Amino acid sequence: MQSIIKSFTVLLLLFVLAAGCKKEEALTPSEKKENVYGDYSLPQGNHPYDADIVQLFRKYNTLFLYKYVSHDLYYQVGDFTGGTYDAVKDSVTRYGYFDVPADEAYVGKQLDLLKNTWLKFYPDSILTAMLPKKVFLLDSIYFANMGAGKPIDNIDFSHFPDTYTGEDFIAVTWGGARLDAMSADRKYTYKSAVNTTFLTMARQKGLITRSGAFTALTDYKSVNWANYNEMGVIDWLSTSPDVDWDTFVTTIVSNTYDQLTSPGGVLSPDVDTKGLIRKKYDIMIAYFQSVYGIDLQAIGNATY
Repeated sequence: MQSIIKSFTVLLLLFVLAAGCKKEEALTPSEKKENVYGDYSLPQGNHPYDADIVQLFRKYNTLFLYKYVSHDLYYQVGDFTGGTYDAVKDSVTRYGYFDVPADEAYVGKQLDLLKNTWLKFYPDSILTAMLPKKVFLLDSIYFANMGAGKPIDNIDFSHFPDTYTGEDFIAVTWGGARLDAMSADRKYTYKSAVNTTFLTMARQKGLITRSGAFTALTDYKSVNWANYNEMGVIDWLSTSPDVDWDTFVTTIVSNTYDQLTSPGGVLSPDVDTKGLIRKKYDIMIAYFQSVYGIDLQAIGNATY
């Protein structure tokens, strides 16, 4: 009996070895293009600006979309309400974000706005590397509170963001008739918002890395409301390197150099009493210039 078991074991081992030695078929790439953009394709229409959108895609590998499915904006939100601004369930609105798609008559002007307040500040190589897969073109996005009726009946008028982000997209607003009346000051704040969103998202994705020299100047564990400026921090809640970095970026692209250095500005001696904010500012400006070819202060200085 033992001899039979031994023989069976030897045969089994030979079979396993033979199977392992069998030559695997060569791997070949699929002929079907990977669908990393969802179900979207270009052009989305036959407007003159559609050719511009196609050129932007060819240049940066990013889809600028004015026709979209609302669920693609809110897929990361647990309590998805349906998305559109007139969504309603049982005559009651559940709180959350809602979108108003861009008016196609204004998409061309919206693209011009984005070029003038966002894209022009970056080298093509940076835009190719750091733009998300999709940029959704909206008229507006707003937050609605819970209440009777449609979301538009329950708007929180204190919260109309210029941008909204997800894992692979940035949604931008002002694609509608109100763009014709956009003031110079409002265009400036829009510019600040869209560039802050872009640069923060790039940092979060690891496409922009922090400068070690920048963070080395602050002991974040010792920062509090009484000493934060002395510690080289702009906002006393910036108690981590990432938050501090993002706060500096936001402050620079949202203020002209004159505003930063005027009395009350973060680079003025009355605020930056120890000179650490200035040191970190200089490090950040030089770092973005040398590593990424981005002039942060030029973004802040641009007025309209």
